[in-house]
Amino acid sequence: MDNDLKNRLKDLQDKKFFDELVISRGIEKEFFRVNQDAQISQKPHPKSLGSALTNRFITTDFAEAQLELVTPVYNKIDDLFDFLSGLHEFVASNIDEDEMLWPFSMPPYIENESDINLGYYHQSNIGLLKHVYRRGLKVRYGSTMQCVSGMHYNFSLDTASISKLTQQSSQESFDEAYLGLIRNFKRLFWFILSEFGQTNIVDKSFVKNRKHQLYELSESDMFLEYATSLRMSDIGYVSDAQKNLNVKYNSLQEFLEKIKTAIKVPYKNFQDKGLLDADGDYHQISDGIIQIENEYYDSIRPKRASENELRPYDQLKKHGIEYLEIRGVDIDPNEPLGISKHHVRFLDLFLLYCLVSPSSKISNEEKLEIDKNDIAAVYRGRDKETEISIKGSNVNLHEERIKVFDDLKILAQCMKNSEELIQAINYVSNYEKGSIPSLSYQEHGIIKANEMMAKLRNGKNINFDTIKNEAELSLHKLENMPINTDNEMNEYVKNYNDCL
Repeated sequence: MDNDLKNRLKDLQDKKFFDELVISRGIEKEFFRVNQDAQISQKPHPKSLGSALTNRFITTDFAEAQLELVTPVYNKIDDLFDFLSGLHEFVASNIDEDEMLWPFSMPPYIENESDINLGYYHQSNIGLLKHVYRRGLKVRYGSTMQCVSGMHYNFSLDTASISKLTQQSSQESFDEAYLGLIRNFKRLFWFILSEFGQTNIVDKSFVKNRKHQLYELSESDMFLEYATSLRMSDIGYVSDAQKNLNVKYNSLQEFLEKIKTAIKVPYKNFQDKGLLDADGDYHQISDGIIQIENEYYDSIRPKRASENELRPYDQLKKHGIEYLEIRGVDIDPNEPLGISKHHVRFLDLFLLYCLVSPSSKISNEEKLEIDKNDIAAVYRGRDKETEISIKGSNVNLHEERIKVFDDLKILAQCMKNSEELIQAINYVSNYEKGSIPSLSYQEHGIIKANEMMAKLRNGKNINFDTIKNEAELSLHKLENMPINTDNEMNEYVKNYNDCL
């Protein structure tokens, strides 16, 4: 740990920053409903789970069978996991008995991607907009790529804590602090890939008719022995078009301008596909690099909770950054909830490390270095000989990994729950990742899914009533929503980005 950071920690200790620190957390998890053969379910979103449009806790992502669970925000990790557990148990008890929940980030065998039903919501303006957005993703990238799932971890400090850090109480100072965290997270994302990557094997159907660097593992599977997260690779949830945006998070204004430009300025590949299909129906919201803000893919994003129906761009522009969404975390197939408490404590510590460490602006040269490091970690992060570049010098990834762990141990000693955090560091640093099972990917997934369902269907969670009530309330909300005509819906989609 360099002296600047040591001095920073001493100063924060003197100010009792760590003693009075309050962290707010939330989790979003995407995963699939599958049948007993582990093929993506063709059934619609179960009514017993409520409305995918109006349920705050249970919705769908790209596909109708791709569930997305959303927890409220909690300050205590135990409370967060209690609710996340309740969501899983409620879902497991309210899907059909012949369905299971897929335990991996990469999808199961996909015989024909045209069989994947896109998320459908409601005969209304917002319902059609959400559906057209998914049609646009299918047109741009194909359905198979969109079937990648993951964990999103939402992180923020309460106002008193971040004010103590910045020695100011202005939103501008909070924005700068969070942007500094983002820049350091980007610099160290190779480390997150090495610790949270769980996807080095895919079913052959995932790369069918696509360029890739994978090797054949078996008759059904492809793999890369030293890969950490194929989910974050060129065959995963990425966009070549977005690489040209060169987002460096040096200011909130710069970030917002790039997002606006990406939506508004036509991008030839997507412009050529047209906004309308052959039948004259919308199949893209925009022909820009991204259709809407949520299409911007990155390992971390600045966010603000939506209110008054403001879109994400307007929320951030008007109110500033409220929390950060960490997106580069694979589902852990060994955990029934997809992530452990140890991993969450570790993420908290790592994000604090990024927050309190010095964070200079990212230059164009450093951005290229960051991108190359990510590629090295994605494809070769398990190889003990892999090198990355730090400030222009080549270094061994695993030697740098040990340095980060050492820094995190020093930071952990500053915290009230230092013992728990040291346990989390030891757990994560020794966690076995990337092992090759003797069974096929599909067979392994079926076994894991059955184990998970047996545990979840036997649960008796204290949050069941809250989750059930929200599901029922969401159906009432849906019934009371106005139904729009086809002309009204098409006009809404057409004009959605005009006022940006």
